[in-house]
Amino acid sequence: MNINMTRRTFLMSLLSAPLVSSAQGHTVQTWGRWEHTLTSDKHYQNPGTDVLLNVTYRGPKGSVITGLGFWDGGDIFKIRAMFSLPGRWEWETSCSDAANQGLHRQHGEVDVKPYHGSNPLYRRGYLQVSSNRRYLTHKDGTPFLWIGDTAWAAPMNAAREDWKTYVADRVKKRFSVLQISCAEDWQGSNDWQGDSPLLQENPMEINPSFGRQYEQKVEYANQQGLAVAIVGLMEPVHRYPSAPSAQAFARQLVARLMGNFVIFSPSFDSPYMELANLVGSTIRESTSMHLITQHPGTGLSASIKYRPQPYLDISGEQTGAGWGGNPISADIAARNAVDWSLALYRLQPVKPIVDLESRYDSDFGEKQLARMPRSCGYWSLLSGCVGYTYGCAGIWNWGVKDGGDPQESPWDWRKGMDRESSTQIMHLSTFLNELKWWLLEPHSEYVLNQSSEPTKYMPLAAAARGDLVVAYLPDNDSIQISASRLSTVMSVQWLNPKTGERMAKDKIKKTGDSITLQRPMGWEDALLVLRKT
Repeated sequence: MNINMTRRTFLMSLLSAPLVSSAQGHTVQTWGRWEHTLTSDKHYQNPGTDVLLNVTYRGPKGSVITGLGFWDGGDIFKIRAMFSLPGRWEWETSCSDAANQGLHRQHGEVDVKPYHGSNPLYRRGYLQVSSNRRYLTHKDGTPFLWIGDTAWAAPMNAAREDWKTYVADRVKKRFSVLQISCAEDWQGSNDWQGDSPLLQENPMEINPSFGRQYEQKVEYANQQGLAVAIVGLMEPVHRYPSAPSAQAFARQLVARLMGNFVIFSPSFDSPYMELANLVGSTIRESTSMHLITQHPGTGLSASIKYRPQPYLDISGEQTGAGWGGNPISADIAARNAVDWSLALYRLQPVKPIVDLESRYDSDFGEKQLARMPRSCGYWSLLSGCVGYTYGCAGIWNWGVKDGGDPQESPWDWRKGMDRESSTQIMHLSTFLNELKWWLLEPHSEYVLNQSSEPTKYMPLAAAARGDLVVAYLPDNDSIQISASRLSTVMSVQWLNPKTGERMAKDKIKKTGDSITLQRPMGWEDALLVLRKT
């Protein structure tokens, strides 16, 4: 997305009939969203911001979760959570207004039962950083490959049944994350039902009806197995609010989504800002379990500056559509996907890297080089990233009449959803999830016939023991690989990123200093997988 776009309002929404409901009362399954309703003894002029409601949950094996409650209209406040272990959990609130007996020192118990379904989120648990700090896992240690889609404006403009159709499509195509924003002015001032995101802007107070609709979309995606990344918490209405306003907004949103599989980013297409650090620290103080990243504007410097911040779990980058060139260049987008990912990979402290936004599929992009959306995925993921987010016109700018960007055509969301490029991302997800991708380290220096053209660059990643090598040939007839760290005998498999076709070749035996392999005839690009036999 063009970083020169202006922004405006926050949340996004759903529809009059609720998509989902939370577990109420005293029983819930592990990792399901639980909530409890409290009634305030007092009326506040600005109930969303005048009081701060803290809650602590204590469970089996010394488990502790901390979070916040939120105002949900009238005198109603709610607390939400998800629980990692079965057994009895106890909760207790602490209100900044200690005289409010309806909110302060309230307590209760929750009986958490094991989850027995097939949803990968509820079965494996919340996302966390691996022990070596290189990639993401579920709570049970299962590696999590971030394959995202930018649906920035969908929560603002998508009707309920359309959202459900879209989510089902992305589940089928093996996406794992949906990225949505806090609705800005280019998306419209109200949601598709006419609700505005805020009751007032200073102090920022989330409109409860708008907030309920927004959270319903997030919860529905979770219930279908998709995590949701939410960007722009520091700039929900105008660029840029005062620090206290941005912090107040972030607390409300984090509290409302405390029981969901979400990842938060204060920034959305912004340069490095201290405001983003302040809001990032506020988010960390507001939740003890959710991951935090920063979605910067196109440029490596912001990603580098955010890297050492203690609140930051995931090092995010936007390698971009090729902004900065005149004309906008596929070469720039290709070079960024490789060079910026490698630069972040080499930095300390070690943190997982996700390319949060790259070259979109659009009329404009297709006229330059149609394979760029899938190619950027392989360039990023074989150059140190453990996550990649795809984008397509009609989806990122869902329902925006002018397309949101003069470079993009105002595609209908269904046209965007059904694009061949999204199926190619399914192939990418399928291919990598069949491998131990989390063991791969970028080693493009092993490629001895490397192209000098950015859009023909061949990234290569290998496991430290040399028993797994993966390389991408974007438009190359052959690849010559140094054999010094390869196993003696390896199987050869070619995968077609465009069609999903697979082709196995004879095993190769290391006999010299290098091996040369020819891309299958007729393929536009190819993924090469070598495994020890």
